[in-house]
Formats: sequence, structure tokens, C-alpha cells
Amino acid sequence: MKWTNKGHEFDSVYENIERKKVFYLYGAGDYGNQFIHIIRNEINVAGYIDNSINKQGKEINGVHCYALTEVNLDDPDIGIIITMSQIARVEPQHGLIQMGLKEGIDFFVIEEFLLVYYAYKYNRAYFTTISFLPSTACNLNCRNCLNFNPFARHFYVRELDELKKDVDLFFQCVDRIMLFHVSGGEPLLYKHTADIIEYLDKNYGDRIDKLRTVTNGTVVPSDEALEKLQHCNIEITIDDYRDAVPEYSDKFDELIDKLDRYHIRYYTNKVDSWVDLAPEKTDYSGFSEEQMIAHRDACCQSWQELRDGRIYSCNYAAYATVAGIAGEQDMEETFDLISYTPDRIKDLIEFRLGYTDRGYTSFCRKCRGFTPENSDEVAPAIQCESGIKL
Repeated sequence: MKWTNKGHEFDSVYENIERKKVFYLYGAGDYGNQFIHIIRNEINVAGYIDNSINKQGKEINGVHCYALTEVNLDDPDIGIIITMSQIARVEPQHGLIQMGLKEGIDFFVIEEFLLVYYAYKYNRAYFTTISFLPSTACNLNCRNCLNFNPFARHFYVRELDELKKDVDLFFQCVDRIMLFHVSGGEPLLYKHTADIIEYLDKNYGDRIDKLRTVTNGTVVPSDEALEKLQHCNIEITIDDYRDAVPEYSDKFDELIDKLDRYHIRYYTNKVDSWVDLAPEKTDYSGFSEEQMIAHRDACCQSWQELRDGRIYSCNYAAYATVAGIAGEQDMEETFDLISYTPDRIKDLIEFRLGYTDRGYTSFCRKCRGFTPENSDEVAPAIQCESGIKL
């Protein structure tokens, strides 16, 4: 989205939030579970709404879960907060619009609600997520890697002191965050992953609702790293790619065994498909400025990256620049944390919610985006024959 009224883009949204007397959380999954613990003492939560019949009629986190048809959506005092991931919410959000409800008036998405509510009411920056990338180094060479490693000539690896500096700066500007995600590459290959997680947990753990990292399930970390992680409030997502790389099945089992022995929290994620952003086949160079802004606005991708004292508006565009396939970095599509002052808090939350000076990145011209139209799903973790050597 392109800024048109910087510092005031969400004035009317906050007014509409304040008018509501009761809220339902639409989505009783991971986001919904996190969000209710953050917000239940701030607003009147009447219950969850969920499309799963296995959840409807049950008590979840102390509130009742309803079917959408059970809620009086015509009541102007009722607000809906969509507490689902960006991809999962597309159809439910479209369904609410078809029923005559308006976003920012009758219903709100979780990111917008959280950031706007805390910024306007308390002058505090409460982020939902950030992606933090210490290294792109990976032992796999996946054809549709979202770090675009098959296109890169070399891995990008940062020094620990640089990471700590970024973390300190981030928490000078941001009061609290739902999910701080230490990403990759393959994080368990990077020699300082346990160190930066330990640093985050020790210094800012009381301001991070969930600290998480991810692994492709093919790397078993050292005992030294696991000894550090076992004392941290960390959760590890283990992506299960054994169908694509069966030669690593033993490593997968060994990793699970070691995490159990060190009592480190994890969950396995059986990945059925990836979305192909297809930068080598996509060309929107003929699009007008208005078309490019519309293309970016339609994208369901809202992750941003923290790096070098800046927040990058789209982490995948930032990854593509690092990999060498997106040209020069779009500085107008970044937020400079070094020059940030508290009086610019609304600028900061607007940027985090997708507003930038131009309204799209250069990489958008090569990226299909996470849009409803991009239905080209591909099998996960299919390997290229050649790539960067570790």
C-alpha cells in the first residue's frame, strides 16, 4: 500500500474499534490461541468463531466456540477479529465481505487490530511478527526455495555482533512482539543460532510472546548448542521433507530424539506443498504504477525482515536482493530504525502493516506473490542438481 496520509492511515479504524462493545475471534488455531491471551483483559471477547465442526460448541481458552451462522453479524456493537494466517484467512475474509461486512469497520485482521489498538491507546508498538535471518546457508538446494538459494552465487552469513546490534535496536523501537522468528537458510547449520536465541531470550524474553526457529529436519545440532537451547523459552518448527529427501530420514529421527532428551519444545510440520513465486518466469515490467501497487496490495504475504538497522517491507524481496536476482535494494521500501523516534510510532506501525512510500518493491515485478490467483502449488523440497557448496 502506498502512503497517502502518513501517521493517520488508521485513525478511522481505531475509532471503529472503540465503538465496538464485544468481539469474536474468527479462528481458534495458533494465532487465535496466542491473541486471546494478549487481548482478553483489554476487550470483551464473547467467543471464538471457527469453521471446523470439531471446535464448534466447545470451550477453548475459557470461551465458547461458535459457528459463523450463530453470531448476529447485523449487530453494530459486535466486531470480528480474524485470527488466522495470511493464507488461511483469504476465503473467510472474502465470505465476510460477501455478507456485506466491511474491513476496518465491521471486522479487523489480527495484525491491524493489535498494532493499531496499542499504538493509539497506549502509544506502544506491539508487533505481530518479524523475520530475522542470520544466514542463508543451507545443506539442501530446493528448487523453489523462498531464500532463492538456487539463484545465489554464495551464501549470506552474518556476524554475531551484527545480529545483537540489530536485536538491541529493534527492541529500542518495538515494545513487544507476538512472534520473533529466527529464520534461514537452515538455522541449525549456522554456528551462532543458539547464541543469538540465548541472547534474545535472556535480554528480551519478557517482551517476546513466542520465540521460534525452524529446521528442515536434516541437521542434528551439537550437544553444546542444545545445552544452551534447553534453558531458553524457544520453540522449534521441524519441517518434514522426508518424502523429497528420504536419505535424511535417519537424521530426522535423530533430531527428534535429541530434542526430546534435552526437553526442547518442538512441533513437526508435514508440508504438503509450496507456492511457486516463479521469479525466473514472471515479468510485470509492463505494469503501470497503479497496477504494481494493486499487485502488491493483493499479496497475502506480510512477513518483514529485520536486518542492518532496518525493517524491509517484504522479507522475500529482501531475500531476492541478497540472492542477486532483484537488483539494488529498495531503500524507499525500508524503515530506518536508527533514525526512529517515539513520536513516529504511527509511521512505524503503518509501515509494519504494509504502507510504504512507493507501494511495492522492485522484486514485485518478478514475483507472482501470495495471491489467490497464484494457485501454482509445487511439491516441497524438490532438489536441484547443482547449487552452492557448503
